[in-house]
Amino acid sequence: MSKLPPSLQEWKSLYEAAIEFKKIECWDWMLDSDIFGVKNPETGEVGYCCVMGRLGEHFALAVYLGREGLKGYFKMRSGEFSGGIELLMLQRCLMASFEDRAFVQKSDLEVIKKLCLKFRGRSEWPLFRSYLPGYHPWYLTGEEARFLTFALQQAAEVALRFKGDPGMLIPPERGYFFVRVVEKEGERWRWKDAWLEPGREGGTLQIIWACYFEIGD
Repeated sequence: MSKLPPSLQEWKSLYEAAIEFKKIECWDWMLDSDIFGVKNPETGEVGYCCVMGRLGEHFALAVYLGREGLKGYFKMRSGEFSGGIELLMLQRCLMASFEDRAFVQKSDLEVIKKLCLKFRGRSEWPLFRSYLPGYHPWYLTGEEARFLTFALQQAAEVALRFKGDPGMLIPPERGYFFVRVVEKEGERWRWKDAWLEPGREGGTLQIIWACYFEIGD
């Protein structure tokens, strides 16, 4: 993975995606147990998305990376680890959260200023962090920023569809997850829905059902 930081354009796209995601307030109808995936167009790895905020305390989209990230998510759901250092030791995820001004760091403010963005109020400031097992939450690389942008955009679409069809994430077979998968055809990106098994994101994918949706020109 490249360690290069995001370009200003990548930051711009990420903040725009986060702002649009927050506007729909999908935590009003989604639980943190309503898990779905988005496949990274660059690496083929699936990020498993978890919408947080139903209790009105912490508003965020967490994207648990690959099979390892998904296992960490289920350990937290089981109560095996309740928080603190144990929680940090098991997470492998990217997170876009909406925080109070006090939680925003100097480097975040510098990017916000360059983008001429303004935020005010509680839980209004977008904050983006990368979590790796055993490490303190850290700033995104360019590659992580690009994937988190895709994840936010697709999470917004899935959430709006889920609002009208709460059964859409129920798998047709145990062990499968609803995943948004992108394919490039010429100059167009095409997204499809797929039911995939964790750990089989790259190579042999078993797609049970798919329906294509076009985006872009």
